[in-house]
Amino acid sequence: MAEGEKRLQILLSLMSAKGVTKIELAGMMGMSRQNIHTFFRRDDMKLSLAQEIAGKLGYDLSYRLEKEGDTSNVVTQIEGLVGKDGLQRLAFLRIAMSRYGIERRQLAEDLGFNYAGIGRWFRVDDIAISHIYRIAELYGLSVKIKAVPKKETAPSEIEL
Repeated sequence: MAEGEKRLQILLSLMSAKGVTKIELAGMMGMSRQNIHTFFRRDDMKLSLAQEIAGKLGYDLSYRLEKEGDTSNVVTQIEGLVGKDGLQRLAFLRIAMSRYGIERRQLAEDLGFNYAGIGRWFRVDDIAISHIYRIAELYGLSVKIKAVPKKETAPSEIEL
């Protein structure tokens, strides 16, 4: 992550585009102000929560991990990436791991995590945003985030 870059900047940008304060966001999410402020102070939360917040603001939020300058048009197997509710939340991570030859055991070792802990991410289909950035840093990848308006009334697409 570049110096001064914030992991939750995309959410701050969406909030700004919609004119929503952290206090208003707390009300929209049914959370305490303290919880919302803590997430932004720590600059971390679960991916599922970030996507839920984006949804409340009228956006679909998606992540990609890719190497800078990678222009290959690799077709990745998507079998197993579609769950009962559509594309799995961590499909982007599975795709990046497949595309760049990242094995789960090596990922666990590189992160200093237990192998079962990595498996849990995929079972619960969720991950802390800080882990996404750590994986990107370890493997020389960039985190690309895209927020697409759900309705035409939302401000235009925002990408980081």
